Amino acid sequence: MNSAFSPRTRPSPGRDDGRAAVAGGSVSLVVLFLLFVFSGLGLSMITLSQIHIKMNAYRKSSVFLDYASENGVKRGLEDLVGWFESGGAALPVSASRVEDFRRDPAATFPLLLEEALGAGFPRRLTESEGGANWESVSTCGLRSCEDRGTHFRILAGLVVESCGGLDRLKPKRRSSLEASLGVLAGNLPLPAIPLLINKEMTAAERSDFLKSSGIALIPGNQNLIAPQAAATGEAVIPQDATPLAAKALDIRLFRPQDLSSAKLRTALGLEPSTDPVPDGVYLVKTDLGLAGIFVQGDLDEMVLAIDGDAQAIAFRLAAGEWVLRFSPARSQTEFRTPEAVFEYETVPLGIVIASGKIDSLGGGVVSDGGAVQMVRDREVASVLSGVSLTIVSSGKVTLTSHLILQGVRWQEGVPYIKDSQSQVVIFSTGRDLLTQSDAAGGIAVDAGAPNELKVHASLTAASGRVEIGGGGKTVEVLGAVHAPDYAGNGNALRIVMDERAAAGDLGENAPVTVSPRLCFYSLKVMSWREHE
Repeated sequence: MNSAFSPRTRPSPGRDDGRAAVAGGSVSLVVLFLLFVFSGLGLSMITLSQIHIKMNAYRKSSVFLDYASENGVKRGLEDLVGWFESGGAALPVSASRVEDFRRDPAATFPLLLEEALGAGFPRRLTESEGGANWESVSTCGLRSCEDRGTHFRILAGLVVESCGGLDRLKPKRRSSLEASLGVLAGNLPLPAIPLLINKEMTAAERSDFLKSSGIALIPGNQNLIAPQAAATGEAVIPQDATPLAAKALDIRLFRPQDLSSAKLRTALGLEPSTDPVPDGVYLVKTDLGLAGIFVQGDLDEMVLAIDGDAQAIAFRLAAGEWVLRFSPARSQTEFRTPEAVFEYETVPLGIVIASGKIDSLGGGVVSDGGAVQMVRDREVASVLSGVSLTIVSSGKVTLTSHLILQGVRWQEGVPYIKDSQSQVVIFSTGRDLLTQSDAAGGIAVDAGAPNELKVHASLTAASGRVEIGGGGKTVEVLGAVHAPDYAGNGNALRIVMDERAAAGDLGENAPVTVSPRLCFYSLKVMSWREHE
């Protein structure tokens, strides 16, 4: 039926009854469900982000704690190295303290270090930077010691413990380092000291002296303590060669005045007399074999050379030429004099006592004819592996050619001595062996020597100085240099520490310090530990 007026609302399209309106509300439910899901995901992401931020913050703090703890160990170790190096290579200690150490090593060792360094262990270091802080405590204890007669070789254990933290956090992180410390104490063999100038200098003056003199000290392998120069006004270098002379001559000498012409002639096998010993070279013979070599008079030339498995030494004086050849492997010695040739089924003691100066000393070769000739135009090994020589001269010694140990390899300008078992010690006393009067001593590199000179030896001048003649030279010394003074004359001197001598493994027939000294010959890290 048609309505007489228009309806107020229009019916929805396709809507016949109330059931269609109810079906249309499902969209709202879907929307609400999706809103719930995405809200949950959003809240989850926010929660995960907060957890991630906290974890990163914790991880960052943990890393910074590690850095602080590691810094404590590193700075503690650096502090120790600087402390050990600050006093130089040979720190003075009292003879009474060394004797106390001989009686009770464990109890006296801390006191020995304290006397040498001016302070003792434990050593503490506290620092902070950039919101981080750390504290290190270093302790040192005796592990073992070896009595070597004139001195002790000591091995100590060094521990550096560190605690690191951050200013904004309470937690701390701990680390520790263990190292071995090598120490020599007593009257030390001089080859154990890389450089000694017998005059008083402060640490700053020592540094300036090295720079102005063109001296470089080259460290050895895997040793945290760099070689140091020693400078003191106290008497350290001996002028008395009596112990070495007594050993070479196989006689007892308690004082330098004990050696007379008559006693010397008896030791050399000459006719009893008070007359002076004639100029020449004497091979000292004993009831048990051979002792050392004695030279009376000035040597014009002394040449070392390797002849197969034998060590050859040529002595040239105004009175003639003497040639000594000895083979440790075959236990045979040949001694050629101007008058005769002598052969022995043993080898001599490697000590040469020269009562006079040596105008030319160097290495050379043995020609096909058997002559020992000095070589200046090339580098040749001249000291047989396994042979140790101590050359003592009352006068000045002049180096004119290379002296190179067999088995030493040079890599990138640094010698490696692992394969060598040799050593050479050159000692100029500056004092006459018999009269004990002063003589012109010192050790010099000749102006005509090679510009790139290699000297594998410990050079000790009790008087005078060590000097380099000429110009444009670089002298490489594998060993040590000791003298009251040094004159480089604009030339360069590179001293490479012989770690064998520094550790006291060599130097049996070397001069020793007049007064007791202490030096650190090695510092090596053994382990590093992190503690939560």
